[in-house]
Amino acid sequence: MTPLELRQSLKELADDAYRDFHLKTCPQAEHLIGVRMPKQRNLAKQVIKGDFWNFLDAVQPYYYEETLITGIVIATAPMALAEKLNYIAWFVPQINNWAICDCFCASFKIKSEDLPHFWRFIIEIGQDHGEYTQRFMLVMLLDHFLLPEYLPQIFELIDNIQTDKYYVNMATAWLVAEAFTKFRSETLEYLRHDKLSIFTHNKAIQKIRESRRVSAEDKTLLVTLRR
Repeated sequence: MTPLELRQSLKELADDAYRDFHLKTCPQAEHLIGVRMPKQRNLAKQVIKGDFWNFLDAVQPYYYEETLITGIVIATAPMALAEKLNYIAWFVPQINNWAICDCFCASFKIKSEDLPHFWRFIIEIGQDHGEYTQRFMLVMLLDHFLLPEYLPQIFELIDNIQTDKYYVNMATAWLVAEAFTKFRSETLEYLRHDKLSIFTHNKAIQKIRESRRVSAEDKTLLVTLRR
């Protein structure tokens, strides 16, 4: 499938009702056609079954769905690690809303032996203070690095993020909340002395308390840690 064929297919699958609904959840989405996610993933699979190398070299995403599908292809197509990292570096600056960011991050299946390479790469990318560049880093950590060996580094990293960017702070809160469900003791201790902003700290506690995976006792305890 070529980029032109993809664009034609997307327009044929346009769903105005879904477009209006999605814009309510992600008002930052630009040039949205309105194609449901399962259909977008199916189109990405068609791209990968064909000559995805030529597709990636030729594509110039304009529509929201073109950008998202390009991200899914980069995340899931079979390619060497160095090539994948190069395409990620090209793609990340094109992320301009939380939905593309989060779907892109969730699409990866990273081999355990590649985790150290990805860690160094995404931390380096995260040094850029762009809102969605930093969100990309944080959501990648949430999706792929909530592991015992990375947890102390994650806590140190988010303590050093000083920003008023909403989608960065929300991703940080989400990351802490997910960490609590997997590493209760370590995350509880972190929340007692973290250096997060008041907004992010309290939002993390809110998200933890909203989780069905957290006990009633812990939810009560967490109230006492609010700032």
